[in-house]
Amino acid sequence: MRNWTADRGAEVDERESRFSSAATRVETPEYLLFVVPGSYALTYVRRFQCEPGRTEGAIDDVLRRVQESGGAGLRWVVNSRTSPADVGERLLYRGFERLAVAETLFLELGTKAEPRLPAVRHSGTISAREAQTDGEIDVFVRMGETIFGDPPPPTEYAKAFLSEVHRSIETTGHSELFLAYDGRVPVGRGGLSITGPVGRLWTAGVLAEHRGKGAYKALTAVRCKSALDRGAEIVLTHARVGTSGPILKGMGFRSAGPYVYYELRSI
Repeated sequence: MRNWTADRGAEVDERESRFSSAATRVETPEYLLFVVPGSYALTYVRRFQCEPGRTEGAIDDVLRRVQESGGAGLRWVVNSRTSPADVGERLLYRGFERLAVAETLFLELGTKAEPRLPAVRHSGTISAREAQTDGEIDVFVRMGETIFGDPPPPTEYAKAFLSEVHRSIETTGHSELFLAYDGRVPVGRGGLSITGPVGRLWTAGVLAEHRGKGAYKALTAVRCKSALDRGAEIVLTHARVGTSGPILKGMGFRSAGPYVYYELRSI
């Protein structure tokens, strides 16, 4: 077992960033971008590290790449590993908007012989399981539109996403998409990606009218167990400070540092 410190968790979180295969990954020694096509047309800056004298030039490089890709917007992550430390202030000066503050959280899973999985309590009607059928996968996608206000995905993105899911089921037996239920009614969703010893928990949420019953905790627990069963030693996630963060910390997750989004909607 590795020694998973907060600094190492933050480094792994950055290195193992993943998006749909429809997105284009652009990486240089100074930054890591993911360009999402179609009607989203949004570019994510996932890593930014440069010498102080290069900051403005490197920011200009990023903006030029976004324009060349046809991107309509840009979402920039600033965290404990971003350098120089004043990047956020520089983005604000350039017209970016500071969005919600989040944290990178991680949980060591232990081993199959000695698991450290979170214990959860929830309503007896709440359950969670992995989606396997096309109908369940469709529910997963549509629930994101309801919970998060996501626009319908562009055609090329949706096709790439579905292709990825089918390929994952064929090769691993796992869709990596999970649904929470209240009785037989789907009420929440959350994703899981596995890369070697690292599991990433992504985009979990519960319908507003079904919150407070433990569905979010059930989704977290079932994904942690799946990650451990598949050989992961640690799971990482991004959580908002005032909402999911306290829930996850109550389940044993630790912080690897703040995670702030800056957004520019028009390049």
